[in-house]
Amino acid sequence: MTTAITVDTAVLFYPRGGSAQVIRYLLRELNSRAWRTRLHAGSLGSPSDPSHAPTFYKGLDLHPFDYNTAQAAFERGQNPQGVALPFHPSYEDRGYCPDPMFSAVPPATATHLTRAWQEHLVNHRSPDAELLHLHHLSQVQTAARHAYPAVPTVTTLHGTELKLMDGMRQRIRLANRIGGSLEELAHELSSNNPMRRRIADRLATRAALDDDDATMLLATPWEKWRHSLYWLPAMNDAAVQAGTIVTVSEHDHDLARTLLPLRQHHVPVVTNGVDTEQFRPQPMTDVERAAHLHRWLVTDPRGWCPGGKVGSIRYTDADLRRLYDIHGRLRPLLLWVGRFLDFKRVPVLLEAFAQARKICEPAPVLLMWGGYPGECEGAHPADLAHALNIDDDVFFLGWRGHDELPAGLNCADLMVAPAVNEPFGMVYIEAMACGTPPIATATGGPARIITSSGASANGWTVRPNNAADLAGTLIYALTYRGDRARRARNAHLHAHATYSWRTVADRYTEVYEQAASLHRI
Repeated sequence: MTTAITVDTAVLFYPRGGSAQVIRYLLRELNSRAWRTRLHAGSLGSPSDPSHAPTFYKGLDLHPFDYNTAQAAFERGQNPQGVALPFHPSYEDRGYCPDPMFSAVPPATATHLTRAWQEHLVNHRSPDAELLHLHHLSQVQTAARHAYPAVPTVTTLHGTELKLMDGMRQRIRLANRIGGSLEELAHELSSNNPMRRRIADRLATRAALDDDDATMLLATPWEKWRHSLYWLPAMNDAAVQAGTIVTVSEHDHDLARTLLPLRQHHVPVVTNGVDTEQFRPQPMTDVERAAHLHRWLVTDPRGWCPGGKVGSIRYTDADLRRLYDIHGRLRPLLLWVGRFLDFKRVPVLLEAFAQARKICEPAPVLLMWGGYPGECEGAHPADLAHALNIDDDVFFLGWRGHDELPAGLNCADLMVAPAVNEPFGMVYIEAMACGTPPIATATGGPARIITSSGASANGWTVRPNNAADLAGTLIYALTYRGDRARRARNAHLHAHATYSWRTVADRYTEVYEQAASLHRI
């Protein structure tokens, strides 16, 4: 579609993950082509916060759905989904927070969520919208059907919704195999029930569960999955109303075909992109790298300890001396980037790092970039680092602005992130664009992005959930600098040729044309 049109975009969530970056860059690129765009997006906090949509999406025609009132209700002990502008649910278990998992939200509340978004879209939509682009699968599809009744629609799935749907399907199947309901399991195996292990063992024995199912039965906080029988078909209904569905990776394409009642014959795959102007190789001296590290760790610390606020993990000039070897040179720097979510497999990374640091000379340093404030699935990485006795070599930089990430990636010798079934993984192509070769697992999006062998190798892939394999790869990559430099050059060239936002926008305009054509039939 080469003719400029008016496109409205909607996303349920406040800026937090990769989908927000996709929206921001894509709309900027469309605007540069004289397209008219309008964005509906969640917002939380004030201009100093990374979750504040007017700040994050600055320069775009934004109509925010403000979650601050819902956040305040949560802090008062009230229901954040019960206010006029209810807080959105999440696809992940974020612990004690105002956004519970979708599968924990009762149907009556779901109706209120839908109506609130429908009212927002009706009141703030472009009067001349020619296409609607939705991101993620949720109640917004139902709300949009009423607010944009005659407008062709495109929905991009970013993978997290598919992970939740797959999790709901697995737990419904497990409950059926046991012969109990989700409601009964939520009561009998509540996280607060001191007898839950004994009950789970009894149920597993009676149903002759294999080890994997028995582990899932015990590990699942069932009270957070009790409404899966509502939300799984609700997500399927949303997919029916989603218009033309797009996935961001071949992995998600295959999963969507398994999970969703897709009406379209062809499901386009449009990868995420990278800002090739910002993410590019910027060689730095040790002095320049040290200046960045001093700012991130000492001057402006944003790491946070379990239960603590941003900046509760902070460092001194004396602490930074540990970054240097006995000759006064910076030790090799490994960079992890992401959120503290289970599928990111941070424990595997820390275990592999603990092994590699015993072998490599000089021993590397691990920089932990990210960890959205207050969000953590499982044990906090700071606790895990302490348990592994690697505290002195692991530094927490916290959640920082995306504009700082190019400097972070250029400071690093390697980017390592052993997530399993990462839907796409923008940070891998951002690292590649900077000439910082990534190490990932041979699963999900990175398995398609990264070439791990041959003349065009641009990074490494390892077996999932395998700390020994990851440690061996770290040792190799740090030891053979020539091969690392070769992969770095290949990574830069591949990322810039394949993943620029101009290229991604071209693919989306083709999808828009397809959606408009189908709508005219």
